[in-house]
Amino acid sequence: MDTRDRLYYEKILWKQNKIKVAGIDEAGRGPLAGPVVAAAVIFEPDCEVISDITDSKKLSPPKREALYTIIKDKALTIGIGVVDSRQIDEINILQATYRAMRKAVAQLQPEPEFLLIDGRGLPDKVYLNKGIPQGDQKCYSIGAASIIAKVYRDRLMVNYESIFPDYGFKDHKGYGTQAHREAIKKNYPTPIHRNSFKGVKEFYKKLFKTSNNRLIGQYGEHLAALHLYKKGFKIIERNYHCGVFGELDIIVEKDDLLCFVEVKTRRNKKYDPQDTGVNDNKMKQLGKIATAYLSENPYPEHDCRFDVIVVNLRYKYSNIKHLKNAFIL
Repeated sequence: MDTRDRLYYEKILWKQNKIKVAGIDEAGRGPLAGPVVAAAVIFEPDCEVISDITDSKKLSPPKREALYTIIKDKALTIGIGVVDSRQIDEINILQATYRAMRKAVAQLQPEPEFLLIDGRGLPDKVYLNKGIPQGDQKCYSIGAASIIAKVYRDRLMVNYESIFPDYGFKDHKGYGTQAHREAIKKNYPTPIHRNSFKGVKEFYKKLFKTSNNRLIGQYGEHLAALHLYKKGFKIIERNYHCGVFGELDIIVEKDDLLCFVEVKTRRNKKYDPQDTGVNDNKMKQLGKIATAYLSENPYPEHDCRFDVIVVNLRYKYSNIKHLKNAFIL
C-alpha cells in the first residue's frame, strides 16, 4: 500500500465535508519509567504527501528524527499531550493514555472535526472519533502522529539521562530491558519510575523500609534534581567529588546563574522549613568544593549562589522546600 492509499480514511471523511481530521497515536504505554505521550496531527486535503510515514517502530531513530521535522513543517496543526508517571500511578496507564490524547487534541488549532485513533477510540464523545487497529500502519495521519509522539518522548527520556545518570535512560528510554531492571535493583527507582508497575513497585516499597541512608539520600537527591529540572535549570553535575573536601550534591545552571545545591533528606519527619541543616563547618566545606569546581570550570559571566533543598520523604507525596540563596560565605 503506497502513501496515498493510506489516506483512505481521511478521504472518506473529507468527502463528508469533515475537513479537519486528526490522526492520534501514543508512545510509552509499556515502559517502567517516564511519561506516556500522545500526538495529534491534522493535514489539509491538498497537503504534500510525505513518503515513508508509517508506524514509528518500523523506522530507525535517524529516520524518525528527519520525518519529525518534515511533519511539523507540512502539517496544518500538531498537538502533544504528556502525562507523567505520578499521574499514571494514580489513574492507571489506560486512563493516562486517554488523558494524554485529550491534552493533545486540546492543543489543535483549528479544532478537529473528527479523530482517527490508533487501536481503540476514545470512550467519550466530545469529538466524533474512530479507532483503527494497527492504525499507525494503515492511516497516514495516525502514522504521522506515532512519529511525533515517539520522537518527542525519546527526547524527554534522553534529557532525563543528566538528571538520573545511573539508569541508562538515553539507551532504553524507560523500557524494561535487562540493564534497566538491574539498575532499578541496584539503585532503586527514581521519581520518574512508575511505582504501580511490576518490576518497580517491589523496590519502591523496599525503599521506605530500608535502613540504608545512602539509598534514602539518593532518592531525596533524585527528587531535588527533578524539581530543579522542572523549574528550568540545566543539571550540570550530580554528586561532584572534590578529594578530601567531599561532595557537592547538585550543580545547576539557568540563564546567567550557577547554583550549588545541598540536599537534605528526611523520612516522615516534621521539620522547620527555615532550618537548612547546614552548619558553619558544612558551609565552609561546600565553599571549598565550589571554589575547586570553578577553578576547573570557570563561569566568568555567571552569578553564583548556594541553595539548599529540604526533602521530607513520604511514601506517596514527598514535600520539597527549595531555599534559594540559603547562605552566603
